[in-house]
Amino acid sequence: MRFFTLILLFTFTLVALSAYLLLSLNNEIVLIDLLFTEIQLSLGTALLSFFIIGFLVTLVLELINSFRRNKIKE
Repeated sequence: MRFFTLILLFTFTLVALSAYLLLSLNNEIVLIDLLFTEIQLSLGTALLSFFIIGFLVTLVLELINSFRRNKIKE
């Protein structure tokens, strides 16, 4: 195993462990109001889902910006 692969495996394990702890330690029920509906979720699930949604939105916007920047340079 190379060093980068070991670091990548360690990072993935750390993220999975923190997600598990976030889900298991926050058992409070919160209401999330989505325009016309209300969803009951545990606090850990809500935090983790909003973090993942924010990460995906950021990733998509960065990819769009990168493709646009490469198109302008050509």
